[in-house]
Amino acid sequence: MASQLLPLELIDKCVGSKIWVVMKGDKEFSGTLLGFDDYVNMVLEDVTEL
Repeated sequence: MASQLLPLELIDKCVGSKIWVVMKGDKEFSGTLLGFDDYVNMVLEDVTEL
């Protein structure tokens, strides 16, 4: 039986990884996830706007 991750657990597993963020208004960013809060505000480094 496969275990399921809650959304915040999935984001927590991505800390330290390169992620791709798609914002409302069609803005996209790629960078390394350093951390996030309960409201999913993210801190990224080496960010590139795509």
